[in-house]
Order: sequence, then structure tokens, then C-alpha cells
Amino acid sequence: HRPKVTGNQLTLTYTDASNLDPANTAATSAFAVSSAGNAAISVNSVAVSGKTVTLTLSRAVATAETVTVSYTKPTGDNVIQDAAGNDAVSFSNQAVTHGT
Repeated sequence: HRPKVTGNQLTLTYTDASNLDPANTAATSAFAVSSAGNAAISVNSVAVSGKTVTLTLSRAVATAETVTVSYTKPTGDNVIQDAAGNDAVSFSNQAVTHGT
């Protein structure tokens, strides 16, 4: 499922059979959000619920912006993973769609 941004909330939905682990999740530094030719965007917080990871961004994203998101899997236990402990893989420059 493609990443989606609405305002300052960017959601990543995973397709694992089980829900994601909300306790041992990745730090904000594991994610990078960029917008071509616009003001920098940093990730203020990471929240995990069910199969969705929600990143709260430092600013709202305008619908005209072209935004990408990357995830670099950290070393150690604080990673995006499912309840069975399977780690999500890193990804780079995934295009983000705009919500309504």
C-alpha cells in the first residue's frame, strides 16, 4: 500500500498477516521525508496501531508537493516489526500520495 499524507500525518500501511508491534518501534531518525524544492520536513513522532505506522511531520504538506519517504531499518530491537518479531525491510524514496 502506498504511503499517504494528509496535512502533517503520513501513514504507512503494511500487509503483514499479523499486526505490527506498537511497543518496539523505530525512532523518528529511521525515517526521512523529503519534498522536492520545498521547505524541509522532519518527523516529530512515530505511532504504530494495527498494521499502520503514522508519522507526525514537522509541518503540513500541501497537495501540490511531491513527497517521498524512506525508512532505514535501525540496528537493535527498536524497528518496525510485526507481532511475531519479523522486521520490516528498509525502503528508499517511496512516492507518497495525498489524502483528502
